[in-house]
Amino acid sequence: MHESFYQYTHAVAQYVRHATGKEKAALRKELNDHMADHAQALLAGGFPEDHACRVAVESMGDPAEVGKALNKEYPLRWLVLSRLVWLAVLVVALLLILALAHGLKGAAGSLAARYAPMEHHHAEVQLPDAELVPLDFTQTFPNGDVIHFYAAAVDAEAQYMDRGYVGHLFAVCYNRNPLRDSLYHPGFIHCLTDAPKEETLVSLDGSSYGNAEYAHWVIYFVHPTEPVTVQYDRYGTSFTLEIPLPWEEVAVP
Repeated sequence: MHESFYQYTHAVAQYVRHATGKEKAALRKELNDHMADHAQALLAGGFPEDHACRVAVESMGDPAEVGKALNKEYPLRWLVLSRLVWLAVLVVALLLILALAHGLKGAAGSLAARYAPMEHHHAEVQLPDAELVPLDFTQTFPNGDVIHFYAAAVDAEAQYMDRGYVGHLFAVCYNRNPLRDSLYHPGFIHCLTDAPKEETLVSLDGSSYGNAEYAHWVIYFVHPTEPVTVQYDRYGTSFTLEIPLPWEEVAVP
């Protein structure tokens, strides 16, 4: 770009206040190309370079008037709109980044739940003194949620006269997609024994680890060889499972 062309386009751009930086750069290039073509034609006609460039610049008119005229083609609302669009793009990008970061953080808990639940539940649920025996009972929901009953125990020391022992049941719920939270969480599950429902005593504690929900049911007054029946009925989905307790761990008189 010839020095005189640069000075002219710079002077014009000073008056185009409502254009973005990219638009100003494009405008200056267009003005420069126009003057370069004019100067090239004069050079082809035998004019010296300095004279050709000066004539090309003068033919463009007063830079202030040209700049003010061009500025009308870039109304202020267009500049504001373009800034708002960029701001919206940045906000959306930031939200996507935050969502992805949250999803990745939750995915670690979901993957741990499906491959090694007994190694991670100690921080999420209260553990009994009784030895935990691994289980493998699984129920899948329509949205891809999975509830896995992975351990049970019977507390041989906690016998209440002739009322029975204390059983423990452990489960974790996660979605097949590790980036998603589970919708069907274990809190909606009922644990039943052979005793009448109104006489069954069950307490529940649990917590979440990433995108996984852990649960621990304490079932009072279970009797030897008796299984636990788990029932679920919510969101149009229901199931019933019979889960055996590890009675072989208990020395039943």
